[in-house]
Amino acid sequence: MSLVSLPQELVDMIFAEGLRVSDLGKIRLLSKDHNARFGGLFWDRTQFFKTVRVRLLPGNINKLVAATEGSEVLPYLQHATISASQFWYSRSRRDEKLDPEVVPLLTKAFSIMTSLKTIDVEVNNGTNAIGFWKPTIDAIIAAGTKNIETINGPVAAIQMSKFKPLATAKLLKDYKTTFCNLKTLKIQTSVQIENPTATTHFWSIIAAMGTKLENLTVKNSRVCFRDDPTPGKSSSYQSKGFSLPELKRLKLVDVAITSGDLKALLGNSDGIESISINECRMPNEKDDWFEVLRYLRSERFPQLNSLYLAMSACYNEVSYDLPKFSIEGDWTTEDCSVTLPSGKRANYVWKKNLWRELGKHKTVDKFWNSVTDKKWKSKQATRWKRRRLVNDGWKLEMRQFGDPDYIDDDDPWVRRVNDRYQGELDLIDAEVDD
Repeated sequence: MSLVSLPQELVDMIFAEGLRVSDLGKIRLLSKDHNARFGGLFWDRTQFFKTVRVRLLPGNINKLVAATEGSEVLPYLQHATISASQFWYSRSRRDEKLDPEVVPLLTKAFSIMTSLKTIDVEVNNGTNAIGFWKPTIDAIIAAGTKNIETINGPVAAIQMSKFKPLATAKLLKDYKTTFCNLKTLKIQTSVQIENPTATTHFWSIIAAMGTKLENLTVKNSRVCFRDDPTPGKSSSYQSKGFSLPELKRLKLVDVAITSGDLKALLGNSDGIESISINECRMPNEKDDWFEVLRYLRSERFPQLNSLYLAMSACYNEVSYDLPKFSIEGDWTTEDCSVTLPSGKRANYVWKKNLWRELGKHKTVDKFWNSVTDKKWKSKQATRWKRRRLVNDGWKLEMRQFGDPDYIDDDDPWVRRVNDRYQGELDLIDAEVDD
């Protein structure tokens, strides 16, 4: 008896016995009837045909269109990686503009691959990441596809200032329409000196793309070590009415933000499960973080089961240092791991119930005193930050004459600078602990 004629229940029992993908491939090749009955199961189990990689070159995209148009694998293609051409990685070509045919061709490819759910923009180095992010997003919008659920931005960070021309009223409307099913967004940005207006444009785009967003990761990097940004007149980096109503998991690294911005990020969702914030720049760290923590307690966030806050980021404030908080599980009952530097490499570590501490202490200094056993203003706790400030000052001064890693240490001027900064470090290390 042929497999084709068997009832579906028997077929399911046979295939449940660990039938290999290669066996399915042989079965579908037996006849047209076998392919019609079992071809879909073969493609569905074959991971190889679920992913496609294309370089942003007209020839490569044309080959992709020719290979996929009308193909039976189309319903199973779910993941596309958009990468820079191999030539682009040579230093002399990194700022070279893409061929004008790229966006129309990529639009055609996206309009064919209607089952795509994940887009990776793969640019691992260089300064023109926006040159690959923008055409990819433009092509998705032009193709009219609304099935994209995950976008992973380039590892090579996109300069924050480049988002300004992408935040027009028309484009914001397009983002909202096209990415209406987007659930996960990971993006890396960079700033030289924080421009509040540029940052506001960035968050406007996130809000437009984020009506269904559940997972948001924003990692930022800074060219200037001592950039302590200040928000604009509105005391916010976000546009009025900012909201991510479906957000569940938030991760921010070295992002300029205010306590009000964090409230807007978290406050419009009932399902926050995970918060991870690492060295983000607050205008007034100790006061702003206390306000955020009090807000978390007042709103409870009953679904929250993972909380990580590395709150120390302000280089110029060395009179205190703030700890790291880490909790896994129900944050209203589980103890919190509190970590604070106690020198160059060691740490103080305490276990505190953050929920009770926030309920007990209503003023800023009393709270930080309690959770750090009064160590947050000690010489030990601030030593690492002060050493970092000295090291950053040395790098900034050295960069006036080239890359610090390649400067000749035998140069008399270099020796004088090195000795001066080393002297400052030696004074810090020689301090007697409180």
